Amino acid sequence: MIKPHNKTEGLLEPTDVISNQIRYVVAGVYALLTVTAISLNTPVLITFIRDKSLRTNSNRLIFSIAVGDWLHAVLAFPFGIVSNASGNWRVMASGICKWYAFITTFLSFGIMLHHATFAIERAMVINYAVEPSSVTKNLDYAIFGLWCFAFLWSIFPLFGWSSYAPEGGGTLCAIHWQSSELPAIVYILCIYVFFFLGPIIAMVTSFFLIYQIVKKMSKNAHDMWGEAAAPTLEAVVAEGKTARMAFIMSFCFIFAWTPYAVVSLYAMIAKPEIIPPLVAILPALFAKSASCYNPIIYFFLFKKFRDSLRQTVRELCARFMGQETTGAANANVELIVTSLSTDDTNENKKTKSRLRESSC
Repeated sequence: MIKPHNKTEGLLEPTDVISNQIRYVVAGVYALLTVTAISLNTPVLITFIRDKSLRTNSNRLIFSIAVGDWLHAVLAFPFGIVSNASGNWRVMASGICKWYAFITTFLSFGIMLHHATFAIERAMVINYAVEPSSVTKNLDYAIFGLWCFAFLWSIFPLFGWSSYAPEGGGTLCAIHWQSSELPAIVYILCIYVFFFLGPIIAMVTSFFLIYQIVKKMSKNAHDMWGEAAAPTLEAVVAEGKTARMAFIMSFCFIFAWTPYAVVSLYAMIAKPEIIPPLVAILPALFAKSASCYNPIIYFFLFKKFRDSLRQTVRELCARFMGQETTGAANANVELIVTSLSTDDTNENKKTKSRLRESSC
């Protein structure tokens, strides 16, 4: 049974609806998400920056997604740890609540749009034989435009069109889904169309079109060169990879965000008092886990990236081990020089000089 919601400065009093034990668990989940997201996305960014051959059209979109996931873990998740671990609801009820909700909304909107744009870009290149150079010019502007569009819609609640408020018993902050005001309802419906239904339709349509074209190419190759011909086998392999990629991208996007979207929409339509706090908390945390598995989905399925990542790790390890070895060698040289200092003969002076020169 949920206790009545007390109001303090227009915000829910979290201590009335959730226990400290649950808040500590939520803080632990935030900590796990932070460490995992940073650990997975940092190697992606480093590899991308070091290897210029990875900066193809599609990979630039993926790099932008990785930047968004990394910023999510750095700029948002730590506040979830602090507010829930401290058990002080006023941390989330202050301006920090609005910052957390704004940066989470902004990055989530932008990443969702990137997923849809990636699908559309692949469809244009594969289905319509668009020249990569023409796509490259427009893609740079498209990426900038995606972030600007996401930023625009995420700042509206800060200026009065809807608002940001605590949710899930005060463990999280997000768009005020429970608002009954008409402008706020219109805003929520708009973002559902632009940042949820729209991207899903774009992804499903684009990848279905890609699948159909690749399937047709496979059939044509089979008719022209036969079952065992190399072009036929290559077409079949391409068909399988494209179908798998389409399934993984669409499924993971829907799988991560649909529970939160459904609960939030239900909170807008029904009375929020009938939604248990845990039902509000779990979908929101699960949606944020997308920052952790996006690198796996979009990068580790590509052999070229795996090879580049291994090369980057080898180079970094070689550099680190080389510095460590050099440091140890210099220490041994100084030890020998010190031992020779007890005997300052001309021969030993020459030996010490040669050792110090060789240690540089």
